[in-house]
Amino acid sequence: MDQSFIKKCLLPIELLDETIDSDLDEDKALLNYLLASGKNPNLEFRQASVLLPLVKNENKDHWDIILTKRALHLKHHPGEISFPGGQFEQQDQNLETTAKRETEEEIGIASRYIHTIGRLPRQNTISQYQVSPFVGIIDPNYELSIDENEVAEAFLVPLAFMIDSSNHQKVSRNINNQSFSYYLIQYNDYKIWGATARMIVNLSRMLK
Repeated sequence: MDQSFIKKCLLPIELLDETIDSDLDEDKALLNYLLASGKNPNLEFRQASVLLPLVKNENKDHWDIILTKRALHLKHHPGEISFPGGQFEQQDQNLETTAKRETEEEIGIASRYIHTIGRLPRQNTISQYQVSPFVGIIDPNYELSIDENEVAEAFLVPLAFMIDSSNHQKVSRNINNQSFSYYLIQYNDYKIWGATARMIVNLSRMLK
């Protein structure tokens, strides 16, 4: 799988503001979760973005994807597995800029080492963000520098494992008589679920 093939499968970055992305089953599950948790689903979702960083492993001739484990003291999603990213800020030129800025702040990969090639469908999250996921090719000369205030660790997972649908579990839960489901991907001791797992499932579908 080469870079040109991956790019061809993704949504174009320039259509971000003109494209409405929606998954009715996932939207229903999110609505049920918000209702069961006593949250107001009618609140406006805040804009955010993440980067799915792909690194070519030249020695093993495959792609790896960089994931992070969020610091345990964070207010939102402590200790969970995620992609680098965060909320859009006024100084950001656009959501792509947000994803790159947050990646540099969280794990130290400067924008000059990131080449964004496309994006995945936007999705709403249980913390009531609308997240725009961008896919970026990382220069092999990159170096990690983790901000321990935000990230406990960063690690690599083979892309082939992540997009293998046999590794995608669908988990159902019931809270206060509201049922909802989410994806779970188990990689060694890491449990990848929720919005991050849903992005991976979307990437898998698009590459196939």
